[in-house]
Amino acid sequence: MIKKIALVILKNISYLSFLKKHYEKLNLCSGNQVIEGYVSLDYNFSADLIVNLNRGKLPFKSNSMSVVICTSAINYFTRSRGQEIINEVYRILKTGGVTRFSSQDLELIANKYVNKDTEFFFQKLSNGNERFEGKTMGDKFNSWFYGYKEHAGSCKYFYDFETLSDLFICAGFKSVEKKDYLDSRLDNIEMIDNRKNQMFFLEAIK
Repeated sequence: MIKKIALVILKNISYLSFLKKHYEKLNLCSGNQVIEGYVSLDYNFSADLIVNLNRGKLPFKSNSMSVVICTSAINYFTRSRGQEIINEVYRILKTGGVTRFSSQDLELIANKYVNKDTEFFFQKLSNGNERFEGKTMGDKFNSWFYGYKEHAGSCKYFYDFETLSDLFICAGFKSVEKKDYLDSRLDNIEMIDNRKNQMFFLEAIK
């Protein structure tokens, strides 16, 4: 309860602070990621704008943004909510504006499981902990889908490029492309992309 009250207070403060500045680049579902020149939006204390993205519209005027990025987050929403969010991204982008989404790749991870890629599933982090929780490859495959103990909530929908691109096409984007890791129209892409061995990257132009 206290956390919810604090978030409501910070939400109002963050929005008033945002109104004093002018941003044209949005980091949507930013988590703890800070990128110079981007306003960050998420439902946590570290974001510039604290917004619950499980409902409602984005708090920006139509045709007000030149860039919107969303890294490894669209899979935390249902497919129908994902469509609503992407519709909102289309609304707030200027004509010719660019959006870049990345998502854990359903096709890639499924192939790794079918091909019994033990090197991938049993890899270790720099601190010595296993990257994927679980004892067996099946356990680790499930942890990739359903989340980890240290995170609140779990993923609600997984995409391959074809499925995610369909949401952008339905929203009205005129160009939707699959891009390689660090291949982008955007500046400072090295500050945006991550986990090239798990993700696919999509760029769309309004």
